[in-house]
Amino acid sequence: MKAMKIFNYIMSAFACVMLASCMGDSYDEPDLKQSPYGNNGINEENIISIAQLKEMYKTNILTSYSYAQVTEDLKIKGVVTGNDISGNIYNEVPIQDETGAIIIAVAQGGIYGYLPVGTEIIVSLKDLYVGNYGKQAEVGVPTTNSSGSTYVGRMSRMLWNDHFKITGVMKNVEPELFADGATGAATTWNIDADGGKLGVIKNVSIRNVTPQSVYAEPSGKTSVSWYFNEFKGTSIMIYNSPYCDFASKVLPQGKCNITGIVKRYNNYWEIIIRDENDVEEL
Repeated sequence: MKAMKIFNYIMSAFACVMLASCMGDSYDEPDLKQSPYGNNGINEENIISIAQLKEMYKTNILTSYSYAQVTEDLKIKGVVTGNDISGNIYNEVPIQDETGAIIIAVAQGGIYGYLPVGTEIIVSLKDLYVGNYGKQAEVGVPTTNSSGSTYVGRMSRMLWNDHFKITGVMKNVEPELFADGATGAATTWNIDADGGKLGVIKNVSIRNVTPQSVYAEPSGKTSVSWYFNEFKGTSIMIYNSPYCDFASKVLPQGKCNITGIVKRYNNYWEIIIRDENDVEEL
């Protein structure tokens, strides 16, 4: 009996060795440059700048409810400047290069898990659409709202997965100065070209706040806009979602610097805070 067990052990070991030998190359070490997310088959050919893309589709971007399909093999390369880690950015991927920024509309949550801020990606544009939402340049697919109007909206998770590649490069994008309350000067940003960039508004205080004022009412269903004492009117605002995880936090009472994705909404500027660390109290 003991001899039979020894024989079985030997045969099992022999079978394992033979199986491993037969597997050969299929069990090579994984290529660490290959990301488990996106489409690793996308190459770096035919890359244009974001500014070039926006110029090519300028009419569609600046005309409400206008969009056009990209029929050429064009790509853009940019760095992710924000994600949905706090819930204030939702179903969007803002990316930026040296020439400008654009919003990628994606119907997916948990994007922060695979696209942290600083991730460089390539987006293959062929068969996607370029247009706008409130004249903010966006890439996505035609979407019809409850009023029957069609605009560029969110592509599916599966479609997005086929159209982006993570390059493996991480880059730091410093926020550009949007405006400074200490001078009271209006922003020098171009509302047509600069919408979607990472920016900072300095030395400002939020208008009409009380010790009980919060970023957004968590039990509410609509986003909340807050304006600044240093700038007249309502052309610049902080725009907060009631679903973000800092909605119930109390707003700063004094001066602060605020960083965020500075988007265009028609003729207004919206600062979308990525998380509560984007607000620096002075």
